[in-house]
Amino acid sequence: MKSFFGLLAGVLLSLFGKSPPEPTAADLQRVEFKTSTQRLGIRFTEKIREVFRFKWLRRS
Repeated sequence: MKSFFGLLAGVLLSLFGKSPPEPTAADLQRVEFKTSTQRLGIRFTEKIREVFRFKWLRRS
């Protein structure tokens, strides 16, 4: 009996329930994390650059 009511509720919610709105371009831009070392207060020395350089190089 409980499973029947659960099935009935699921069917009704799938028919009449509201789906969340699609994200807009402004929403996506607000969520995007922009990395800035200046805001973090980190200065990139040559040693740090050598460690992370492989991530910045593009493969051709």
